[in-house]
Amino acid sequence: MSFKQQALGGFRRESDEAVLVRGKAVLLAMTDNPNFVTPEPALETVTEILHDYEHKLSMARRRGSPEDTAAKNDARKATEQMLKRLAFYVTQTADGSLPKLLSSGFPVSSLPQKGDVPVVVTGITLRDGRQQGQMRLDFYHNPSAKVYEYQVCQVDANGQPDEWSESYITSSSRLNIIAPLIPFQRYGVRVRAINGYGRSDWSEMATHVIR
Repeated sequence: MSFKQQALGGFRRESDEAVLVRGKAVLLAMTDNPNFVTPEPALETVTEILHDYEHKLSMARRRGSPEDTAAKNDARKATEQMLKRLAFYVTQTADGSLPKLLSSGFPVSSLPQKGDVPVVVTGITLRDGRQQGQMRLDFYHNPSAKVYEYQVCQVDANGQPDEWSESYITSSSRLNIIAPLIPFQRYGVRVRAINGYGRSDWSEMATHVIR
């Protein structure tokens, strides 16, 4: 699975001053930037929101009344929303180009590390389903997985798998019912975990004879 770097538009953990500085840096970098000719939202709109935030931040610093603080907080929220929208536009327009992303003035996400890809799924168990021709698939929950993918095959008398089926996607590690299946036939199942950074290797095959 390919991974494209993104412009980061989240500033909730930043100080009020850091949000203001970042906003000004982005505006400076985006103005007349040939990589981003039609910003959304328009830079004029972002400038107005940022100036309003700067004014209300200054008032809250000087007077510090509850009303001034509330007004500053509302203005900060509006600024964050505008910058988040602009970061989304930058990400879509840059389409993974690091030079273009960096030219925007936004911080850029790091490339995934090998450890970010899910580990191999373990603890696979197969058992009879409630009805004939069914089996139930369970396995250990993988904290780094967003969804799971599994495949099914028939297994011959020597324990060798036949052709694997198409992949099925599930978000649960428990109570996955596989059907319809041929009674008294041995089946094999393998599972792998998926997240935004890629797929794990396939698990070891587990087998079960259908009742």
